[in-house]
This record gives sequence, structure tokens and C-alpha cells, in this order.
Amino acid sequence: MIASALPVTGMSGIAKSIKALYGTTAELYEYLDKHIQELKASDNPTIARTGRVVDAAKAGFGIGYVTPLAIIATGQFLLGNPLTGVATVAQGMTLTNPIAMTCAAVGAIYYGWGALSDVERNEILEKLSHGLQIGTELVKSIIRFVIDKTREFLSSDNLKEIRAFVSSAAAAFGKTLGDITKKITDVASDTFDVVRRSSGAAATKAADLASDAYDSVKEQAGKATNRVKKKFINSPPRKRRIKSK
Repeated sequence: MIASALPVTGMSGIAKSIKALYGTTAELYEYLDKHIQELKASDNPTIARTGRVVDAAKAGFGIGYVTPLAIIATGQFLLGNPLTGVATVAQGMTLTNPIAMTCAAVGAIYYGWGALSDVERNEILEKLSHGLQIGTELVKSIIRFVIDKTREFLSSDNLKEIRAFVSSAAAAFGKTLGDITKKITDVASDTFDVVRRSSGAAATKAADLASDAYDSVKEQAGKATNRVKKKFINSPPRKRRIKSK
């Protein structure tokens, strides 16, 4: 049953949510096969190498479309998507690019799995095991494989781009990159971005106020100058006093 294509009515809640998330009406196993090929064929090196990671996992574990399904689902959980149903996905997900979503899922696993507590990891493993009807040890093996292959296939520049995918996808569920990685630098960067956006508006307002004040002062100075000029013009010429010798 694992490797076969199941009809929509027989799919788990996780599979239904991902099917809706990716906006496909095709059988999920067919869609994922095509999706992986599209990733690998991308002109973008980061996307192409991410496709290689997913494809290598699918080929290596030999359980059909369940492997990429497990990868995507794990990443979605880490990004903040509860995958509890089609309605949740439709309301909560604003990132509609399937390629970006898969890159974000792989990135979330790479950067976020190790940042979880044992309790958090076990909760996700139980959900995946129950929803996909596979053992938790198999799920852990898939996750380890993805982390290792991501480190092997993606360069440092690729990983920077993956972080951007993760950040954008997490934002759709009210999370930040720092929430995923738990790194102090990312948390600080997230805070700085919020402050910068807030202070940006304040700075613009302050600049406007300063500009208005400058214009007002300039106008008053201009009026004062005109008054001086007018007074000078209208004043009678002074007689030159000649000193006697």
C-alpha cells in the first residue's frame, strides 16, 4: 500500500493537505515524480540541487512517493504548517509556488531539525509515522539522509538561497527564520528587520517633519530678508559727513 497510488478518498490527512498545498488534481505519486524532475531541470543551481537531494532519497529508500511526501511533510511541520486539513492549508498558505515550497521544506529540515528538542522531534515523528503508515526509525533515516545530502550537494551560496526560501515560507505561518533555526544570529536578524521596518516608517515621518520645519524656517528667513531689503530701499540716503581738517 505504501508504494502504490491511493485514491484521494483513501489518502491520509497529511497527503490530502500536501495535495491541496501544491494545487494538483493529478494522482500524488505521478505529480511528485514530475515535480522532482522539474526541480532537477531548473536553471537555478539551488533548485536543481535540491531536486537531486529529494530524488536521491526517493531512489535510495525504495518506497515510492512516500519518501518525497515524508520530506515535504516534515519540512511543512517545521515551517509551522499543521497539515491538519485542506481548509487550514487554503487559509494559511500564501506561498503558491510548489518549487519554492519544496526548497523551503528541505531547507527547514536542514536548518531546523537539529534545533528541535527531543519532545518536539518525537511529536513530529509520531505524526508522520501515523499519517504515512511507516515506522519512526524509517522517518528518522529519511531526515538524516536529507540533511547529509543537502550538505553534500549544496554549496554555501546555495544554502544562503535556501535560507531565503525557508524565511518566506515560514512567514506564511507567522514564523521567522530564527524560529526555525533557533540561532541567536537569526533571531537577532529577525528582530533587527522588524525594528528596521518600524523605524523605517518613523524615519520617513521624521524626515518629512524635518523637511517641513526647514521649509518653514526658510520661508521665514526669506520674509525677513525681504523686509530688510524693503526697508533699505525705502530709507532716504544718508548724507556723507565730511570731516574738517
